[in-house]
Amino acid sequence: MKDQNYSLEFDRISYLLNPENFSNKRITVVGLGSGGTPACDHLVMNGIRIWELYDPDTLESENLVKHPRMRKDLGRLKVDIQKEWIEDRNPNVEVKTFAEDVMQSPNFIESVRRSDLVLSCSDKKSVREFVSDQCVAAKVPFVTASVFRTGIGGEIFGYIPSQTGCYKCLQLFSELNQLDLSDDALGLTEDEESRIYGLDEKEFRASGLSIDIQMIALIQVRMALSILLRESTQSMPTLKSNWIVYANRPAPGIFRSHFEAKQMLLKPQKVCYCTTSNHQLED
Repeated sequence: MKDQNYSLEFDRISYLLNPENFSNKRITVVGLGSGGTPACDHLVMNGIRIWELYDPDTLESENLVKHPRMRKDLGRLKVDIQKEWIEDRNPNVEVKTFAEDVMQSPNFIESVRRSDLVLSCSDKKSVREFVSDQCVAAKVPFVTASVFRTGIGGEIFGYIPSQTGCYKCLQLFSELNQLDLSDDALGLTEDEESRIYGLDEKEFRASGLSIDIQMIALIQVRMALSILLRESTQSMPTLKSNWIVYANRPAPGIFRSHFEAKQMLLKPQKVCYCTTSNHQLED
């Protein structure tokens, strides 16, 4: 029987991507819930080995219907659970954990500055905006993902400094073109408005199924890999878009069919602060 401390073997996927491309890449993850955890899992299995994890929450019984971790982990910090999983899957890793709200954290800005990419996996818009602001200031790429009400679909957006728009650009463009996909714009029903997830968490409404959430998380991983591989000679094609709206299922007036996807490359918007040092602006 093999020694249980051997490193993760990548032979079966090396023809698709070379994990050595990621040997020194540092990823910061914000949020280790039902989306952030599987996103982190898959990046570990594709060779990411240096991690900084942020989430102040513990795993509770109501999380088990969506969260992929085990009942034995109930009551433990999500960052500690994920660190244990990462180290079990690949002992050749470096993992720092912060049981902190990034908006109050004394450590988060430094984590962003030393990262090669930030994954924003929070269900709060305010956190996504904050993460975007910090990444723009530090000129660090990020990928954010959010799931629409009841899991009908979701939105994945990636930022590359000096090449694409930031999260604020996305909001500006959406408002200008009447493409606002917030819960309010999508029109919550009275029943959905009454279903508030967790204890007094009024920003997370009418959550979807685990499969709905993980579909969006997997696209987030694909975009993250594409950004990380953009300067390599790897044969795997990189994404041409940085904004993907994906339908898990049809919804009247929103999505016509299962698995409908819309993509675009959003450039920096002239009126956004991220263009201060950027000369390739949107016309």
